[in-house]
Amino acid sequence: MFFKGQPEQLYDHLTCPRTLMVFTAEEGAGAHGHPGAMRLTQARIYDWLDDTLGTTV
Repeated sequence: MFFKGQPEQLYDHLTCPRTLMVFTAEEGAGAHGHPGAMRLTQARIYDWLDDTLGTTV
């Protein structure tokens, strides 16, 4: 609805490790800014960071 196609355009231009994360209305992300899916969003982002950067402990 907002900025249709822009996430994909940005993704295509990135040259670093990347993952296009799609959130659905069924997951609570139907509104602009996905307010109903904040925990899901942060969990996916932190999982991605962990997978991409690894742990150094």
